[in-house]
Amino acid sequence: MVESRDVAEHLLSCFDAVYVGLGECAPTLGTDAYVVRVHEMARSFGGVALELREYVGRGEVAPLAVIREVLDQALAKDPSGAMTLFAMALVVGPRLLVSLRDAREGLGPDAELRTICERAAQVTVQQLLQIANTTQHHEDIDDPGWQEGARRLTQLVESAGNAESFGISR
Repeated sequence: MVESRDVAEHLLSCFDAVYVGLGECAPTLGTDAYVVRVHEMARSFGGVALELREYVGRGEVAPLAVIREVLDQALAKDPSGAMTLFAMALVVGPRLLVSLRDAREGLGPDAELRTICERAAQVTVQQLLQIANTTQHHEDIDDPGWQEGARRLTQLVESAGNAESFGISR
């Protein structure tokens, strides 16, 4: 069993990285629908980060570097926002869900943190569904350079030791 505070701090680092990364890139994106989606995602993930920050209390928790790197690279490769949405839907989001599942399974009787984890999972799933809704009317991207950039995002998290999840503690 892991300590609740350690789990909460680690999850905060994950959700804060998503919140900050999306919040910073949203106003720079070139496709209006993606700007709106990324702003709304940043707000939703920021709400989870705030809940975790309130649970943790005092102390600085740095955003998880690998998540920031993925979001930064997605923006650098594609300023339209399509790769940022890809990164959230297929690289970051699923790993967040596995981390949340593992956290819930490893927690002791901490009902408050368990509830936060469940809410965080609901937010994550909701945002993944919203990405699908937003992108369903946009054309597929057949550019080999774009596709290679997308593959590199997955390779980045895998090479950092995050093949399936972002873990549950540092």
